[in-house]
This record gives sequence, structure tokens and C-alpha cells, in this order.
Amino acid sequence: MINDKFNFFERVFIVAEIGVNHEGDFSKAVEMIELAAQAGADAVKFQTYIPEFYVSSSQKERLERVRKFTLSFRQFRKLSEKAGEEKVVFFSTPLDFASLELVNELSPIIKISSGDINNYPFLEKVAATGKIIILSTGLSTVEEIEKALDIINKSNYSIIHERKLILLHCVAAYPAPEEEVNLLSIQYLQNRFSVPVGYSDHTEGILACQAAVALGACVIEKHFTYRKEGQSFHDHHLSADPKEFRELVSAIRRIEKMRGVSDKSPMPSEMPFKSHIRRSLAAARDLNPGDILGKKDICYLKPAAGIPIDDFNSALGKRVKKKIPQGEIISKEDIAGFDED
Repeated sequence: MINDKFNFFERVFIVAEIGVNHEGDFSKAVEMIELAAQAGADAVKFQTYIPEFYVSSSQKERLERVRKFTLSFRQFRKLSEKAGEEKVVFFSTPLDFASLELVNELSPIIKISSGDINNYPFLEKVAATGKIIILSTGLSTVEEIEKALDIINKSNYSIIHERKLILLHCVAAYPAPEEEVNLLSIQYLQNRFSVPVGYSDHTEGILACQAAVALGACVIEKHFTYRKEGQSFHDHHLSADPKEFRELVSAIRRIEKMRGVSDKSPMPSEMPFKSHIRRSLAAARDLNPGDILGKKDICYLKPAAGIPIDDFNSALGKRVKKKIPQGEIISKEDIAGFDED
């Protein structure tokens, strides 16, 4: 349990990544929170930034688009309130220090983008908040992830040791090709760093997210849009619309039940079938009183209603007490001294 509100170990935390799919339209952002909540999302996530602190002035086209997609801090406060009304968690990826202060004020979670995994001064500031950190690892090497975790740990020891940090496996391509999704990285990162690991998806469709849950992802972040058709901004096409997101949530809730635990023992539903499925020792020929059981006298037949196969060696060399026709199950009562060993 990370805190009273979030349990990433018993229930997959499903995030509708709205990002900037609102394209700067505040009313659309409000609508998308409503749609995400109706689709079953646990949380909605945005990107918060001041354009001039995010993109270089030399990137005129990019900077202009980023400006168009910007929401004000006042609007983010209202979006946070709206998320509360819809009973979904609000959080965001701050992309500059001023935005980090706002997100820290509004959200129990701070998301660090893949692009800032080597932004060490920023990692230190995020760690200092003491909030839950979700760190994306797109484009990252193992060494870069290790360095980022070391910076966070040195800045605030409690973050990792109280399991308040979640890594997200991510392939930072838009869209990510299926053959490069590399979902086995989820288990690799779990084993390598001993922290909770989720998955941030950039593929088209919802299959990768479902597979990630089956492989142990504790958080699923899927881009979310109100409508895919007729959109020019590329994120819409790799996003799930409300219908698709609802299908994803339903599938995840089923898969997390199917995952079970990291153990191997018989399930309660199996037990009624045990006798039907397993075998017992049986007479390979007609056996008569006084016969001494040898290997050639015994075969193995269903059901498991007599001496289990496990006890084969205990039956060898024992005397038969009664006539046992060929093909009949041998019980312990049929063998002299069987229970004396």
C-alpha cells in the first residue's frame, strides 16, 4: 500500500492520458474528464507547462503549436476540481519548475516525462515534494534509469523505500511499432530495480495494454481522446476513444483477476476434478490372494480412488489379501501391511 488512496499492488491503476488532446480548448478538457470517468478511468492526466520554459524560441513552429495547446494555471485548478467531482484522480506532467509547483499543489501524484529522466535538477525538486512519482522510461538505457533513481533516492530517501515511485515502461515513438513494444521490459525492470512497474502505451489499439497487465504492470497509461476521426494532431490517432477505453478497462479488470499470485498450488475450482483426472494403482492381471506385487502386476488407471501412483514403491513386495480382477483399482485394504510402512 503506497498510501490510503492508492494500492498499485492489488488493483491496476488505469490512467486516461488526456495530455494535450484538448488542444487548448478548456471546455473540451472538461468534457474529456467526464468521458474518461464514465469510461472507468481511475485517473486523468494532463501536461502542464509554460511554453517559453519548455520549447526553444528557435523552434518557432513547435513553440507556436505548444502555445495554442496551453491551458492556464487557473484553468488547471478548475480541471482538478472537476476531476474531484467526477471522482477520478487528477494529476499532470509538469514540464518546467513553475508548473511543478502548481502540480504539487493540485495533485497527489507527479508524473515525470521520459524527456526529463536525465534532468537531474528537476528530479531533485520532484523528489523533494514527497509525492508519489511516476517516472516514464521512454528512450532510456538501464544506466540512465539507475542514475535517475539514484538522484531521487539521494534527494528523498523515503520515495523509493516507501514504494512511492513507479517506473513506466514506455517506447517513445508515436505510434510505437508493435515489434518494438518490448513488453518483457516490464518484468525486467521489476527484477532489476525492485520497484513497481507500469506501462505507458503509444501503440494503436488496446492490445498492448492488456498484454502489459498480464505481464504484471501495476499502472496503465493510455492516451485518451473524445474522437479519433477528423483530427490532425497525431496523438488522437494512437489514443483510445471513450468506447475503446471502456473496453480496455473491462478487459483489465478481468485480466487482473486472472493474474492471481506468484505461486503454484491447486485452485479450489480444481479440487472436485482431482479424482477424475488423477490415476490410481490397478491390477495389470488377475491377482489372487497371496500374490506378491511386482512391477509387472501393476498398471495406472483413472480415477484416483485407490492407492495413489505416488505410493507405487510402497506397494511393491506386498502380499495381496483378496482376489483383484484385471483392470480394477487396488485399494490399501487389498494389500497386507500397506499402512505399516
